[in-house]
Amino acid sequence: MRIVAYSYIEPLIDSIPDPQIWGWEIEEIYQDIDTREKLNQLFIDSQDNAPDYLLINSLHELGNSLTEVENNIFKLESLNIEIISLQQDYHSKNFHNVTSIQQKKELLKIWQEIESLIKHRKLKKAHAKNRLNILPPPGKPPYGYLRGKDGYIVNRATAPIIRAFFDRFLLYGSLQDAVNYLAEKYNKKISVSTAKYWLNNPIYRGDLNYKNKQIIPDTHTAIITREESAQIERIFQSHRRVKSKSASSQHCLAGLIQCQWCKSNFRVNTVTKRNKSANYLYLTPVECQKEIPCKSINYDFVLQKVIENICNSFKEIKNQEQMPNIEQIKNYLLTEINQKKRVITQIEKLLEEKILDEETAKIRTYKIKQDIGVLKQQIAKLPPNSLNTIANTLSLPQFWYDLSSSEKRFYLREFVKIIEIIPQNNYPQKKDIQLNFVFANAQLNNSWQNREKV
Repeated sequence: MRIVAYSYIEPLIDSIPDPQIWGWEIEEIYQDIDTREKLNQLFIDSQDNAPDYLLINSLHELGNSLTEVENNIFKLESLNIEIISLQQDYHSKNFHNVTSIQQKKELLKIWQEIESLIKHRKLKKAHAKNRLNILPPPGKPPYGYLRGKDGYIVNRATAPIIRAFFDRFLLYGSLQDAVNYLAEKYNKKISVSTAKYWLNNPIYRGDLNYKNKQIIPDTHTAIITREESAQIERIFQSHRRVKSKSASSQHCLAGLIQCQWCKSNFRVNTVTKRNKSANYLYLTPVECQKEIPCKSINYDFVLQKVIENICNSFKEIKNQEQMPNIEQIKNYLLTEINQKKRVITQIEKLLEEKILDEETAKIRTYKIKQDIGVLKQQIAKLPPNSLNTIANTLSLPQFWYDLSSSEKRFYLREFVKIIEIIPQNNYPQKKDIQLNFVFANAQLNNSWQNREKV
């Protein structure tokens, strides 16, 4: 019994199949890439020595249209070759004589599946060609852009609205506030989900984002800078560490305070004394399970101690020699990007010298630009500078007191994971405070987690 296999690969949308998929002892594999030369060779070889069985992953690989597929199936079966498809429920012996209604239904279902698959693959190939030419995906352009001849161009009528939205979010770090701001000032009403989509969309960074999640960098004019994009990412990271109700709170300590004993979170309560206009803020435990429950703590007093604590911690950070050098990491990634850009230049030379054909050069260039996009994303996620350099500023108490509440919130969530309140055993009314920093790790033994009595 002689068994052969055939596969057809579209280089733009397919990968070469693993030989193990056949699961049979294959004598020979006829594999075509972009052409069907091997299929024609199979026809020639079968004139004198036809195989008993032909395995194929999907019947659509036998042609570019349903008619071509049917003709090639007929030619193979006329040579007494049994065709077995792995994806479709097709075996030649089951359809030699199609007489029953059930057989006709099964065969019609297979042909409809093949026709639909061929149409889908043609559309997928067309989209792949657009990606190779760095053209935008089909569909309506994102708000703030228009579709130009070779890509997106900035829409001067709507781009200022997008820019104002980003500026507002970067200023206050509140998604709902930015949405309300657009509605009030520009009468542009959007949902919170749309606003989040805008903030995460690589389009506004000047990158093309395809449906297969592949990103090609620097394809059109950006509305926000890479630095602003990195800041947005850090704001989202800080929001993920607190509950959604606390993420946009005007109080900078909201969502960060927790009791070390009972693990109860503290909420911010506003108290107004009778006949007095001033409001007082208190931190009150939400779910304290102790026999002697935790008492409310004056908000401003805790904030003062937190600032003192964090300033002392950053004074120690300035003297740390174990901190990673962010600039060194950034320079390494930039070197990688420059190397890949040099490869693109070499590909262009090989294309000019006709050593590479145009399609191969485009495929290779496209993949390299994808790698460059990944490296640029890694750079965007790095801190803005070396922590040792930032620590000089963050160790100054006046710096913190000069910040607005929203700015304090941003910096605290940037560096502080949780602020723990620690009641003392003998004096429950007295408490310690401990800051757990985002950047503390085992290597540094949490050496910046200092305690301050409250």
